[in-house]
Amino acid sequence: MKQRSTIRATALIATAALALLGGTLGTTAANAATVSPQVIGGEPAPSTPWEVQLVFQQGGTATYGCTGEQINASWVLTANHCVDGTTAMNVYHSNSTTNRGTAIAADRLYSAPAGDIALVHMRTAKTLSSYAPLNLSYTTKSSGSGVIMGYGNRANSVPSTGLYQATVNLTGRSYDAYDGTAQHVTGVSGASNHGDSGGPLLVNGQVVGVCSTGDVADPGANTNAGSNYAVLTQSASWIRSTAGV
Repeated sequence: MKQRSTIRATALIATAALALLGGTLGTTAANAATVSPQVIGGEPAPSTPWEVQLVFQQGGTATYGCTGEQINASWVLTANHCVDGTTAMNVYHSNSTTNRGTAIAADRLYSAPAGDIALVHMRTAKTLSSYAPLNLSYTTKSSGSGVIMGYGNRANSVPSTGLYQATVNLTGRSYDAYDGTAQHVTGVSGASNHGDSGGPLLVNGQVVGVCSTGDVADPGANTNAGSNYAVLTQSASWIRSTAGV
């Protein structure tokens, strides 16, 4: 079995203000397991309205970032460790990390019953031209390919200026940060690194999992590095009933 490494979420500069949050959030879990892969290599992703940035605090004053997928006007899908212990969170809809645009505060955070999966409820609904297409019946595969997307650090910890994507190989069943079912992937045109927890794995154009852990703590510039994506199927009924999708 491949070794998994927990990787701390990328700290963001203080200008990513959380003033709009106006208080603390309740969450269904505590003690965050901050494990945050991000895209190395790859290419700039096309404009993707439903691929959002999550900027949050987990106690104290440090600010962190994750990726999320908006699945309807009020709900965002992400990784559980992005909400586990989080006390304040903003959602941004720009695909640029240098110009995030207007924040929408999160007012409710929910941890899935199985796997490194969570849902974020936005205080103010936002209608988009399209929402993340989910596959809630996916089973792990040992062949084929997919696409990963995310914000944050590039190779050798260089910050990204926007949303990137990369092609990966599907290389079997593995485990996520909460010992749930995960799809293991290895990079083809790019791989995962710090700062992209909650980002999607798309297979045949549908989101089948969210980014959970990397095989190593620091993949440097290795575009062939491996990572583990929490499979949505394990909490499919919970996603449907909570978010109404």
